[in-house]
Amino acid sequence: MQGEQHSDFGEAEARQILNAGWRQGSVFRPQESFSVPVQFDRDREVLVVCTQSCTVVSPNIIANPLIEYLVAEPVEKYHSRSYQAKGKNSHCFHLPVSGMPNAEAFGCDINRRFFADRKECILHVPENCIIPSEEGVRNLAGWIARYYTRIALPNKLVARAKAKNGLFEIIQKALHTKNSNGEEVSTAVDKIGIHWSPDSDLQDDFYQVAILFLCTDADADDQLHSLLIDPLSPFTHDDGHDGIKLVYDTTIRSTTFISAFDGYKRLTEWDYLSNLADVAEDEC
Repeated sequence: MQGEQHSDFGEAEARQILNAGWRQGSVFRPQESFSVPVQFDRDREVLVVCTQSCTVVSPNIIANPLIEYLVAEPVEKYHSRSYQAKGKNSHCFHLPVSGMPNAEAFGCDINRRFFADRKECILHVPENCIIPSEEGVRNLAGWIARYYTRIALPNKLVARAKAKNGLFEIIQKALHTKNSNGEEVSTAVDKIGIHWSPDSDLQDDFYQVAILFLCTDADADDQLHSLLIDPLSPFTHDDGHDGIKLVYDTTIRSTTFISAFDGYKRLTEWDYLSNLADVAEDEC
């Protein structure tokens, strides 16, 4: 029976994995006996645990038989405001660590991931002398969750929205505009939600699109609205523009209920605007 195949794994083995230091974000230098089925340089690269910690140390091997790793390479200098550190790069994330000679972070490659038998964690231990920061691990979780939960807009809608001088270009230009503090407006935008209809490819008809921007404060709300109102007016007109009829609004976090985003999906075209740790919590 299936349960008998795993009778050698239970609470004691799960505790052994926990005590060994296995967690999401754990750094692992595999021995030659540990198979890595993706491109991997054993002399300089490491493996980083992708799987959530609660699954890594679960006593239920039947429900959770596997653990996911990704390949990461040393990053000599870590810059907290870089695209890779803030999650703006969907394929590479910089995980800050301590205890690593000549490197301040590891560059995690989302395209080099694989699953392995979780029982292997009993036979091996992670690099406990290399410590990823707690914030870095939370951000790693958010970056991974964001990758798996990216929305899929209809192809025709994407083509229309990404047209030259189109909807997405106008919004992106506004988000990258500097405010009075010299920072991009995007730094004060917590979340962007989108709703569209129909959820299929259209040839001639218009897509009905609604976008909601959640800003951190009233100043950001006012500035974003002032940047968008004129450029987006062709889209919000009754006749629409570029095959899109748009309704949009900006709102402030302190005065907005969660229910305001009912029916909306996170607009992942600029998903890096959301705090990575918040994304991780949303997905747990």
